[in-house]
Amino acid sequence: MGQTSAWMPAARMPIGFEPTVELAETLGASVYDINKRLGFPNRHPLSVSFHSDAFKGVDLVAALDVVDWTRGSHKLNTQTREISVVTAPDCKWIDVGFADIEISKWATDYNKHHNWDLRVLGDSALSLPALTAACRRRIDENKTTASRIEERKKAIGERHARQWQKWQEQVKEQWNERPMTEARLAHEVWQIIKDEDWVLTANTLKEWVHKVWDFDKPYRHVGRELGTGTQIGIAIGVALAHKGTGRLVVDLQPDGDLMFDLGALWMPIKYQIPMLIVMYNNRAYYNDWAHQIHMAHQRGTDPARAYIGMDLEGPPPDFAHIAKGIGWYAEGPIEDPAEIGPAVSRAVAQVKAGKPALVDAIVWRRGENA
Repeated sequence: MGQTSAWMPAARMPIGFEPTVELAETLGASVYDINKRLGFPNRHPLSVSFHSDAFKGVDLVAALDVVDWTRGSHKLNTQTREISVVTAPDCKWIDVGFADIEISKWATDYNKHHNWDLRVLGDSALSLPALTAACRRRIDENKTTASRIEERKKAIGERHARQWQKWQEQVKEQWNERPMTEARLAHEVWQIIKDEDWVLTANTLKEWVHKVWDFDKPYRHVGRELGTGTQIGIAIGVALAHKGTGRLVVDLQPDGDLMFDLGALWMPIKYQIPMLIVMYNNRAYYNDWAHQIHMAHQRGTDPARAYIGMDLEGPPPDFAHIAKGIGWYAEGPIEDPAEIGPAVSRAVAQVKAGKPALVDAIVWRRGENA
């Protein structure tokens, strides 16, 4: 084991969650969760998920049930389109899982390849406990190794704490922005649901929920969305799966995504599926809008024209009005951040009574005038 190491988990949930924690603690390894599905608790001291320098200087990377192993470990030069690795030059790469046989090598992960130093073909549910046991035997035989692991765990823990505090300070810095930022919305919703047994569906508010909320159980988050138009369907499916458990299912629902299938709101009413939707509403198909701004800068064209075909203004859809017409409890649109907490609290009460509820929150469009 080198000076620094990182593990990228997407290990099968829920059975891969605790074994990944146990392995990381045994080795004193930092963990970067790629968030295809929740693979590691974000508040754990060994978590370096979403740290910008998570892979800097790392000399060993082990991917656990991961196909998209470039997330975090590689950076894209947007001008040359070249991808560079950010780990140490002599970094060793280990792959554990079924990626080697699941997809054709011609097309796997958009034709991105890596010369793995070791590929372990196996079910992570079985291989991770076996690997942990093997490592423990080696560590128990060498006091120097055990001491280095403890030092590494302490250093990673301090790094985690500094980054977490930095994120909380960013929330405060953005507190008075109007419309509110993703950070403020994540904080406001968290203050209402943190004492509930909650489940988050697909959207993560540009990862701000991972920087504010406490993902302490494997069922807290099913993982990332699969692209625009998928999130409302995923969210309803998650709510159906948890129906009758007493858990509060929360969908942070982008407006552009819901516009693809507004009729989906009828399903929770028809089949009595309680769930909470908090609209992440920037009144735009903003993922593409931001890309258009980026390309305008690259090509020397007018970024002020990037909104064409992307904005949801003139008129903006009234999602609360639409939801009420289908039978939901709904409030909004809400532009004052101070009103979000009370509105979400009222909506949660409705969900606990067995009714789906929607709160339409208007959020800042990031970098619109960049």
